[in-house]
Amino acid sequence: MTLSCGADTAALRAQAVRLRRASTVLDALRLRLDAVVEEVPWTGPDADAFRSGWAGPTASGLRALRAELLALGDRGLEEAREQDIASERDRAGTGASAGAGTLPGESRTSSIPEAVPAPSGNGYLHDDATAIPNLLEDPAEALLSSAARIASDGIGWGAETGLDALESRLDLAGIRSDGIGQFQRDADHLGSILEDWATGERTPTYAELGAAGLVVSGSAGVGVYEAATGEDTPFLDDRPGGIVDRVESRESSSRGPQDLQDLIAQNDSLRLRRGEQEARDAGQIGILEIRDASGADPTYIVQIPPTEGAPIASVPDAYGGQGNSRDWGSNLRLIAGQHPAAMDDVRAAMEAAGIPPGSKVLLVGHSQGGIVATHLAADPRFNSGSGRPGTYDVTHTFSVGSPVQTVVPAQSSTQSVNVHHESGIGVTGFRGDLIAATDLEGAQPGGTRLGAPGLQEVSLDPYPVTGVDPVPVLAANHDSMGPGHDPGGGYSGSLARGTAGDPVLSALQEDLTGLYLGEGTSVSRSLVVTVGRGAP
Repeated sequence: MTLSCGADTAALRAQAVRLRRASTVLDALRLRLDAVVEEVPWTGPDADAFRSGWAGPTASGLRALRAELLALGDRGLEEAREQDIASERDRAGTGASAGAGTLPGESRTSSIPEAVPAPSGNGYLHDDATAIPNLLEDPAEALLSSAARIASDGIGWGAETGLDALESRLDLAGIRSDGIGQFQRDADHLGSILEDWATGERTPTYAELGAAGLVVSGSAGVGVYEAATGEDTPFLDDRPGGIVDRVESRESSSRGPQDLQDLIAQNDSLRLRRGEQEARDAGQIGILEIRDASGADPTYIVQIPPTEGAPIASVPDAYGGQGNSRDWGSNLRLIAGQHPAAMDDVRAAMEAAGIPPGSKVLLVGHSQGGIVATHLAADPRFNSGSGRPGTYDVTHTFSVGSPVQTVVPAQSSTQSVNVHHESGIGVTGFRGDLIAATDLEGAQPGGTRLGAPGLQEVSLDPYPVTGVDPVPVLAANHDSMGPGHDPGGGYSGSLARGTAGDPVLSALQEDLTGLYLGEGTSVSRSLVVTVGRGAP
């Protein structure tokens, strides 16, 4: 028997990107030091010798090191690409299939057809301008990136210094300044998005930019309000989550979920509707431990319900005031690319359930639950085949009604599928699921669109409900189930009718069968973890 081993291509790509980024940082430091050396008020033979030494061997050495780092990064990206191609060929030759039998981090074959995304922007440092020779393109991009980073660092230093001084003066005057710190954190995040864009590290989406701008505007208002009134407000206060209240075992038959519709029905069953206050205090995360007849290591289905608790117009409860982290404020922070408390809750629930690191995991979500799932899958500190503590091998994410075309999974082997009812505005008014469309389909500045081969968006026909009032339209098209938990309505009904006829959904169900659902699998544990964040 021949045993072949390959690199962890996700980790290799991440390291390659770090090397490229380090080359840019190094060049920025060299340019900054160039300016410092030239501006030092020092004259005479010693000064001339010092400047000559800097301009000669020292600066040249830094330029050579920068080129070496950049070359290593390019080589890593190329080797990761070649490794993926070789692995696919090996598996095709041996007939290996997705699911049971693969090791954590090992690339998996999938029956899901690869997405063919529109041209995607990855940042000008990573996008090749085919009309410009690399001999000219690389130095020009490096110079532009370095200049942008120097300018960004200067702006950031000035803004941070000013805010720190303002906060100190407010504290000395006995005026509440907590909101200033909140504004500073949110402004730093928006600044990092703009810096990455300006330095060519990556291109954000319009949805990410818009949501981050709204969060910063809201936090600025909080800072002004608290300073002016001396009152504390929990508005947009995203306190850390992950406070586990209890872990309950649910009795379940050995029969596990059988199809995609069952997964959505299970997600719906976790929603807290028994009392408004209960839904505001904390949320529930569902975890199923799945085993197959072969006796292989178990796999896990993690269910993340949608936004819960206070209604959208309830301020500040719906935007940071409640203990349930899955509030409307978290929707904004997730689209903005932040790591809100709702993500902490899922991590804590999985740890409380005792899911071993490196286990194969399917994340299932509806609406905000799907956004949380895809953001966790995009985080290499969570979705990794390394087996390190706190990491899990996310094989798939499956969501309905979620605006998730703003992130790409951290592992190329992760398949991310979202289902939405096609939306729009016509002569009869609104139609379809407007909430799922708030990601603007991943549109980016420059006419590109964020995408990846494993990032799938499935559009289904909307329910025939239209009108100028969006509420009944959303009730029919965004809910996971129909009125009275009718499985024939909402996304549940659409999946029942549309899975067999859609190539992506039918392939997804085939991927999951035998690994997480269908004949041959059984539920060995069913847990519900109640988790949230502390009081304001």
